[in-house]
Amino acid sequence: MLLLSGSVIIGYLLSTVYVRNMLLDKLVEDSKKILFYLLVFLSLILFGFYTYSLISQVNGFNFNTSLSLTLLTINFLFFMFMFTKPIYHLGLVLFPITVFIILVTIFYRTDNAPIGFADNNLQIHILASFTSYGFLGLAGIEAILLFRQEKKLRHVEDSSLAISLPPIEVMEKVMFDLIVIGFILLTVSLLSGAPFILGDNNFFLMQKIIFSLIAWITFAYLLFKRFSSGVRGKKAAHLTLSGITFLFIAYLGTRLFFELL
Repeated sequence: MLLLSGSVIIGYLLSTVYVRNMLLDKLVEDSKKILFYLLVFLSLILFGFYTYSLISQVNGFNFNTSLSLTLLTINFLFFMFMFTKPIYHLGLVLFPITVFIILVTIFYRTDNAPIGFADNNLQIHILASFTSYGFLGLAGIEAILLFRQEKKLRHVEDSSLAISLPPIEVMEKVMFDLIVIGFILLTVSLLSGAPFILGDNNFFLMQKIIFSLIAWITFAYLLFKRFSSGVRGKKAAHLTLSGITFLFIAYLGTRLFFELL
């Protein structure tokens, strides 16, 4: 298990260094791109095995397995879309976060009983939930880089890495494309899960749905302002990060809270 987790960590650390060098190098050879694709793919496969082994150990879902599965979904979507969208730069934040999360799952342990596997009727809800978290998670990472880029330009700070990032307009477009897809899937997730949650008086589920609705309202407001008044820049980034924060509390924060009780 430690060998597997160590391999994943090394893979994503190497991916971080590699993507940074690719961004700094204006003209990237095809051979270097192929090597980067293989490195990210191998790291993703190893991460998948690691997440599967975590779930198998506890025979269900707890904070660690949920956190690992969420990051695995985000990394999978990153890998799938990096061939068609200018999102290489997201790896600068995504890969180090992935390494940190793996370290959390190694050192944090809980004795609480995990939540068992869901029945078939909840599969659509679970699939939509994880996929929406993936898209919105990528949008959140884009918002972090966008906020940093805005700050650099506002204070006229020169940075080779900042210069190597895509133009702000491109970053904003990518962020909102991800938010639109994530918002649609989040809506599907809430609608498909509503019948099960309304018929259950479980306090944990009620907390989850409340914060999920707050996140949904935040993203709905952001998209409304985007298409009605063209909101952009720092305000758009702040609203995106706020929505992601509420989603984190809804899915992972409440789970961690109840495990610590």
